[in-house]
Amino acid sequence: MSLAYLGAIAVAALGTGALDARYRLALFRDAPRTLLAVVLTALVMVGFDLAAIATGNFRLGASPWMTGIEVLPHLPIEELAFLLFLAYVALVAFTGAERVLVSRRTREAS
Repeated sequence: MSLAYLGAIAVAALGTGALDARYRLALFRDAPRTLLAVVLTALVMVGFDLAAIATGNFRLGASPWMTGIEVLPHLPIEELAFLLFLAYVALVAFTGAERVLVSRRTREAS
């Protein structure tokens, strides 16, 4: 059992959270809406994972970097962590890009 992959996801999430906190992009701007968006997005992606598992298109590969903990058969805990992280980082990246573009347009209009 190794926490390497789960730890890497946690480190990446902390880095994303630091950027979010510094620029107030998502969670540190509107926590309830951000949490709702992240959880709902992750649930949709988990639904796709479950459909893929049911049809045999998704299987758990052996990796020395994973904990080996399965939330459901063939669904490792790292997958859930990754999907939550993916939803959060996408929201932070989108909001950050939007802010940069608005700032540029404002400068160009001046």
